[in-house]
Amino acid sequence: MATIKLGELLIKANVLQESQLKAALAEQQKWGGKLGEILVRMSLVTEELIVKALSKQLGIQTANLDSVQGIPPHVKAKIPVQMARDYMALPVQLRDEGKTLVIAMADPQNVEQIDSLRAVSKCRIVPQLAGRTALARAFARFYEGEADLSDFEGSFKVVDSQGRTVVKSLKEVEKQRAPEFAPPPAARPPPPVAAPPQPRPGPPVPSGSGASESLRQLEDVQRKEVAAIKAMVELLIERGIFTREEYLAKVKR
Repeated sequence: MATIKLGELLIKANVLQESQLKAALAEQQKWGGKLGEILVRMSLVTEELIVKALSKQLGIQTANLDSVQGIPPHVKAKIPVQMARDYMALPVQLRDEGKTLVIAMADPQNVEQIDSLRAVSKCRIVPQLAGRTALARAFARFYEGEADLSDFEGSFKVVDSQGRTVVKSLKEVEKQRAPEFAPPPAARPPPPVAAPPQPRPGPPVPSGSGASESLRQLEDVQRKEVAAIKAMVELLIERGIFTREEYLAKVKR
């Protein structure tokens, strides 16, 4: 039996319209990427709905990370922190007397990642599906002091209206904001003079070039401010401070 496509599944569930699916598919064809992530980025569906639809489509159990109270240290120790961050894969539970490791993953169909996780943990891997936002919240809870969420390059980025990545991490934000907040050099007082010279008529000084340069500098500063604000909003959404829907509703007021 052929597997039903994600877009068709969402349309049958009455959570997506055909016109919206066509727009998302056009975006995918133009810039690449996974359809589910594109739909979430375009605010057409929520991440929770995508996870449920993918679980039904792929036949993979979902991981309810928000209900997990804690992860024992010996379970977390099965996967190195850096590897867990790179793969967006969170070890959740050990079964079968330590022979089976349950891992919540954003991409549970990635065979290469599962092979690497199996080799490192020395366990049979049972992947469960989880959204990137839920995984980011879980890492913030369970790896506090061990993981820097600004290193989640795959989950924290700002794209422009054409889908191109503008900012990938807080490091780029700081680089953009550093010149903006640099203190201006102290102005030197003019040297004292005995008497002001008498003005003499001369050719007029053009003022348009100076005004144009100031305008260009102002526009450049504004662009950097917008990129920095967008990056910070994305990070707050990833950390679960608020949802994308709540942010958009606040902006539209």
